[in-house]
Amino acid sequence: MTWIHIVVCVLVFAHAAGAQTPWQPPRTPDGQPDMQGIWRHTESGADRAILFLSIEGNIAGREVDFLGRDQFNGVVPPTRSFIVDPPDGKIPYHPWLLEKRQAFIANAFTPTELEHVDPVARGWPGGVPRQIPGATQILQGADSVVVLSEQNHTARLIRLDGSPHLGKAITLMKGDSRGRWEGNTLVVDVTNQDKRTWLDFRSFQGDNLHVTERWTITGPDRIDYTATLTDPSVFTRPWTIAYPWIRDKTGYEVWEIPYVTAEGQRNVEQALRAGRKAKEEGR
Repeated sequence: MTWIHIVVCVLVFAHAAGAQTPWQPPRTPDGQPDMQGIWRHTESGADRAILFLSIEGNIAGREVDFLGRDQFNGVVPPTRSFIVDPPDGKIPYHPWLLEKRQAFIANAFTPTELEHVDPVARGWPGGVPRQIPGATQILQGADSVVVLSEQNHTARLIRLDGSPHLGKAITLMKGDSRGRWEGNTLVVDVTNQDKRTWLDFRSFQGDNLHVTERWTITGPDRIDYTATLTDPSVFTRPWTIAYPWIRDKTGYEVWEIPYVTAEGQRNVEQALRAGRKAKEEGR
């Protein structure tokens, strides 16, 4: 074997060894994989808006905001579901709940009663795993991870101290989160969610929603996120959503404005008036 063959073999083996070595994130002072920073759902603003609308994807090619106002003056291409299991990309509601689901869908764009209006539009936090457009900031401490969202200026605490969940009598809009690290993946167990929060602007949840999240750091600017939802009283089977978080490297800061629901705003009243008028006109 010539020296050229030896060099080639060394390079091939080195490349193969490097390909098998997963990327390792930097560490916080206490040794956790460092996922701190400003993150967005994708680099596409349209994708973020669609995720806000529905984890099942777009509705009939329309894209509107949480008050039912058309953002693109008509039709945009249908989008894929963020549900990766089951394969059909649909929330597996029990058959006896489909009528309630259809009522949610029928009133999504033209609400006529307060219970038809997305809780987020009413100033409430979104539950888990619901994500809202805008920037999200992740902060880490020795025994917790904090997730700050621009939408309604909410903060979510993920405890890493091994403490048990809250008692069942206590419910929270963003649930009770207990996390642990498995390699470069933050695994979070979420219980105690308030059933008044919605999965998205047209999908309800029940009293016993259990969510298992996995936040896997796969590169310096990417986190692969999955969430598996279980509630036998509402769903026929567990189901899973997946999408990436992309680091915002523009120097952006999480602000309370423009996504805060300000005191005295009339958006909900306006949405109800518009919905009632649309129903009266047969739209």
